Amino acid sequence: MAGALNPADAATRKVRVPNLYDGSWTIIATTAEGPCSASTSYQVQIKDSDASIPGEVDIDGGVSASGAVQATITQGSNKVPISGSLDPKGSGSGTWRTSGGLVACSGSWSAKRAS
Repeated sequence: MAGALNPADAATRKVRVPNLYDGSWTIIATTAEGPCSASTSYQVQIKDSDASIPGEVDIDGGVSASGAVQATITQGSNKVPISGSLDPKGSGSGTWRTSGGLVACSGSWSAKRAS
């Protein structure tokens, strides 16, 4: 049958999907429990699904194709696992909780793509 898609041909095609989350994001972390700062702002760069924060803060993790965020932010001995999601339209939210440090805190975060 002319024009029919052959499943074997479909398996060999590569489709490039642009990363909808690349760019500069402003993340506001708000503390709900514990003695941590009430609100902290981070400038996060996302490129090819990998996130980075300039300065003395390390971030390990990234964003999946569906927008799911799984990462750990490390500053000194403090580790802060975060989870949540980003929307390709430029917003996102999630939760965080400290681990391994001297203080226990938890809260939420919101994200907005910088224009």
